[in-house]
Parts: sequence; C-alpha cells; structure tokens
Amino acid sequence: MPETNRFLLAAAVCLALTGTVGATEGPWQGEAPAKPASQELSRDAQRALICHTVADWAAYQVAELIRDDARENQAISPEGMQILRQLRLTEGLASAAFDTLAPQVDHDSVYRDAVRKMQAYLKEDRNGADANTQQLMPLCQRTYAKMAAAGELSQEQVQLAEEASQDSVAKLTQELQGPAVLR
Repeated sequence: MPETNRFLLAAAVCLALTGTVGATEGPWQGEAPAKPASQELSRDAQRALICHTVADWAAYQVAELIRDDARENQAISPEGMQILRQLRLTEGLASAAFDTLAPQVDHDSVYRDAVRKMQAYLKEDRNGADANTQQLMPLCQRTYAKMAAAGELSQEQVQLAEEASQDSVAKLTQELQGPAVLR
C-alpha cells in the first residue's frame, strides 16, 4: 500500500505541474488557453521535467534551511549538506534525462513553463507540495540511477551532474564559512 500511495502522490505532482489535468481546468492566472509545451512530451520526458523542477525547488528550500541553521547554531549541518548534494545530483540527472528523452524540445522554455506552474501549485498548497516532494525524490533518484546503470544516460552526463552537485555544495559551504554568516 505505501508504494501505491507514493505513486499516487507522484502522479498528482506530475499532473499538477505539467498541465495535463484536463481541459476542464481554466487557464493559469489571466492567460489565454493554450496547450502547454509539456503535453507534447512523452510520459517519461514529462516525469524527468517534473523531477528536474521539483528537485531544483527542494534544493533551494534545503539550502535556505541550511543557511538558517548555520546562523542559529554557528555550524554547518553535515546532514543538510548531504541532502542538498543528493537533491542537486537528482536535479542534474533529471535535466540530463530530459535532454536525452526530448532532444528536440527547447529545454529552457519548457522548464520555465514548469516552474511557473510549480509556483502556482505552491501558492495553492504549500504543505501538499512539501509532502509530494518527499515522496517524489526517492522515485526520481531510483529512476535516474537505473537509467545511468543501463547506459541511457552517458557517463559524461552523469559526471556533469555529479560535478554540478559538488559545486553547489562547495559554493554554499564557502558562503557559510564567510565571516558574516556564522556570527
């Protein structure tokens, strides 16, 4: 049953963020009705886009928590940094998977559209978004680990994602070790 619940939550996030809920839904805040670019994508590409968007948002949230914790406790949370590293790695692998699954699509444009929908979803249900993210991230991580192991993501793509993850953590660590933050 927990696996079913996890799938339903992930599916709810995917539906809410990709605009595939159906034609009965109205346009997003004052827009003319338009078919979202993400609807033209394969289901796997849509999932990769959602994982990319949600991992990016979650990494931002975790980085803010790490900053707040560093200010309060005068120390950098190693657990928080490990979570951030995993989220940034997931984001990078999801981005690479999206590029592989939908090479003809303008990644930046579709990503911006997904972010805009994510922001609308967050305004409607912040707690639900947090809960869905906690369920979605392990699913994303397993998916991209399998893709990498099967050779569906090149070694170069995996390496770039790992380097970006390490760079993100290193930048935050450097920022937090600055004299103004931990005082």
